Amino acid sequence: YRLLSQKMIITALVPVKNLDDAKSRLANVLSANERRLLADFMLSDVIEVILKIPKIERIFLVGDKQLPRKSGTFIIQEEFNNGYNEAISFALEDERVASSDAILILPSDIPLIAAEEIKNFIANVPKDGVRIAPDRDQEGTNALLLAPPTQIKTQFGKLSYSKHLELAEKCCSNVKVIDSDGIAFDIDTPEDLRDFCEKINFTETYKFLRSNGIVARLLS
Repeated sequence: YRLLSQKMIITALVPVKNLDDAKSRLANVLSANERRLLADFMLSDVIEVILKIPKIERIFLVGDKQLPRKSGTFIIQEEFNNGYNEAISFALEDERVASSDAILILPSDIPLIAAEEIKNFIANVPKDGVRIAPDRDQEGTNALLLAPPTQIKTQFGKLSYSKHLELAEKCCSNVKVIDSDGIAFDIDTPEDLRDFCEKINFTETYKFLRSNGIVARLLS
């Protein structure tokens, strides 16, 4: 068994939707190419922050053949994008993921995430526990830590926050909900995008939106 003094192996998992299909709910305000670029920049911002966390052993991106290569990450390639939960199940078949003590599942569309938030989220990870960070509406799940990685079957999709919480509380005594502003802020709808554009920030995502005139266009 793993001695308490030994380091826990925490793996980060980021499921990535095919960039051509990404952010379809923004079709009224962004062109197909703008949506593709937005998805790519958001993913880069998320990865850049995860890479700052020494406790995270490896970062895996899970997606189909169009998965963009990102420095510092490992790729787990699905034949097709079947969905978020399916991508996670597929990743868990990989021994490098399955043998971790815990996995941290993060979406690729939370560019305002900060390193301190992740450090706080994974601090003192129990050997047997679940941590959940909801989105701004307290409906979706924007970060999920599972120790061990198969602790619960993921329920991403509508109302995933309450579903994850209910499942976790049934099987596990160590369940923690952590509200965190940067983690909670995902970009799915035109309203989300406008809210993001109003928050002047130093992310690559914001730089892209500003330099392409999208910030000015959305806030005019």
